[in-house]
Amino acid sequence: MDLSYFKRSRSLLRDIGSMPLFLNSSVDLLLASVSINILSLALPIMLMQVYDRIVPTKATSTLLWLAVGFFCALILESILRLCRSTISNWISARFEHSLAHACVARWLNCNLEDFEGDGAGVHLDRLRAVNALKTFYAGQAFQLILDLPFALIFLAVITFLGGWQVAVFVSGATLFFLVVVGMIRSRYSRKRLKQKQIADRRYNFLVESLGGIHTIKSITLEESMLRRHERLEAEASKNDYDVILVGNLPLSLGNMFSQIILFGVLFVGGSLVIGGTLTLGSLAACTLLSGRFFSPFRSLASFWVKHADVLIAKGQIKGIADLREESDPTAQCLPNEIDGSVELRDVTFQYNNNSRKVADGLSLRVEPGQMICLYAQGASGTTTLLNLLYGMLPPDAGRVFVDDLDLSEICHNDFKGRVEYIPQQGTLFNGTIIDNLTLFNSAHRNAAMDAAGLLQLDDALSELPLGYETQVGNRLYEFLPTGVIQRICLARALTIRPRIMLFDKINDAMDSESEQLFFWLLEKLKGNCTIVMATANPKILSMADGIYRLVDGKLIEMEAQQCF
Repeated sequence: MDLSYFKRSRSLLRDIGSMPLFLNSSVDLLLASVSINILSLALPIMLMQVYDRIVPTKATSTLLWLAVGFFCALILESILRLCRSTISNWISARFEHSLAHACVARWLNCNLEDFEGDGAGVHLDRLRAVNALKTFYAGQAFQLILDLPFALIFLAVITFLGGWQVAVFVSGATLFFLVVVGMIRSRYSRKRLKQKQIADRRYNFLVESLGGIHTIKSITLEESMLRRHERLEAEASKNDYDVILVGNLPLSLGNMFSQIILFGVLFVGGSLVIGGTLTLGSLAACTLLSGRFFSPFRSLASFWVKHADVLIAKGQIKGIADLREESDPTAQCLPNEIDGSVELRDVTFQYNNNSRKVADGLSLRVEPGQMICLYAQGASGTTTLLNLLYGMLPPDAGRVFVDDLDLSEICHNDFKGRVEYIPQQGTLFNGTIIDNLTLFNSAHRNAAMDAAGLLQLDDALSELPLGYETQVGNRLYEFLPTGVIQRICLARALTIRPRIMLFDKINDAMDSESEQLFFWLLEKLKGNCTIVMATANPKILSMADGIYRLVDGKLIEMEAQQCF
C-alpha cells in the first residue's frame, strides 16, 4: 500500500469517494447491496397487499403464496447479507495487513534521526490507527455508502404511496437530525484530539517504565512512578468518559428521532386514511419504508461524527508516512561481491541548525583490506561518522561511497554479507542464541557455529542448561556477561563473512577474556576485510594502518604514539 495517500488532507466526501481505491471486491459488494435493498421491499409490498386486497377479499390461497414468496425473499436476503459481511470482513483484514505492513516497512527503512524524534510509545500508538482506518475505508462505512442511494428510492416510494405530506415529514425530520448531529461533531473532534494527546503521553510513560523496570527497582522509584501513572490515568479516564458520552449522542438521538418519525408517519398517514386519500395497506408500507429510509442516515450521522477518529488516525499514519526513507527500496543493491573500499567525499552533517557540525567538508578514503581507527575520546562524534559510513544517517552535503557506488543511490535493505556495523552495546533479539547467530535463517547454522567456535562461545555457553538453545531477548539475556553478548554479536556479524566491518568502541563493554579474543580476531581479520573502528584502546590503535581524530568536523591524521 502506498502511504503517500495519507499525506494529503481530505474531507469526508473525498474520503468516501476514495473507498473503492482500497476495495478490489467493491463490485461484488455493490451487487450484493443492490440485491439486499431490492429484497427489503418484499415486506412492505406484502403488508400493502394483505391490508388492501387479501383481507377485504378473504383470499386465503393468495395469502399462502404471498407468504411463501416472502419467506423465500427473506432467506435469500439473509444469505446475501452473510455473503456481503464475509466479503467486507475479508477486505478489512486485507486492508489492515497491507497498511500495517507498509507502516512497519517504513519504520525499518526510515531515517534514524526522524524515527528517534518521537518516543516508542508514540510510534506504537500510531500503528493502532490502522484499525480505525480499516473500519472506515474497508468496513461497514462502505456498506453504508452503498445503502444511501436506496434511501432516496425508499423516499420516492413513500411519496408515491403516501403522498407528499408523509414524504416531507420524513425527509424534514431526517434533515433536522443531521443538523443536530453536525453541532455535536465539532465537540467530539475536540475531545478526541485531546484524548490522542493524552494517549501519546501515557504510551511513552509505559514504554519508558517497562523498559527501565530494573533501574526503577534498583533506585526504589516505584512509588514516584506509580503516582505519575495515577495522574495520567485519571486525566485519561475523565477525557475517555467525555468522548464516549459525546460519541454515543448520535446513536441516542437516532433512536429518539426514529420513534418521532414513526409517530409522525402514523399521525400524518392516519389523518390521510381517515380522509380517504390513503389506504390502510399503503400506511403500513409507508411505516416500514420510513424506517428503511432513516436507518442509513442514522448510521451516516454516527460515522460523520466519528470521522474525527479517521482524521486523527490519518494524522497518525501521516506521521509514519512523513518519515524520510533511508534509501529507495526499489534502488539497486550492492553487488554480491565487493572489494571493500569506503569513502567519505566532502561530507557535511549536523543534527540540527543550532548544533555544531559533526562533519564539515570531511573526506576520507579507506582502501580494501585496510584497518583505520577513529580515535574516540569523550563525545568525539565518531559514532555519527560510522553511521554516515554505514548509510544510517544521510549527509547534509557530500557523498558516501562503497566501492565507488554512491550510498544515496543504493538500497540499504541488503547490506548483509557485505557491510556489517557493530555498536558499542550489542542487542539480542527474541529467540534462542542460535537464532541470533543465524538471524533466524537455519541455512546459516554451520557458518554460525564456525564463527561461534572462533570466538570460543562453546565454552562460554556450556554452563547454560540449554546452551545455544537458551531463550534470550526482552532483557532475558541479562544473565549473560556483557562480554559474551558482544561475542555473540561479533559471531553473528562474521557468519556471512562481510567485506567491510564497522566497530563502534565494541571492546569497551568486554571483560578481559573477551577483549583478548577480540584482539586476536582483529589480527586475523586485518588484511582480509576492511575495518573502520572507533576506539581509544592503545593496543588496537597500534594495529591500525591509519589513525584519525575528529576535530571541529575535520579528520586529523595522528601517529599511534600521540594517543598514548
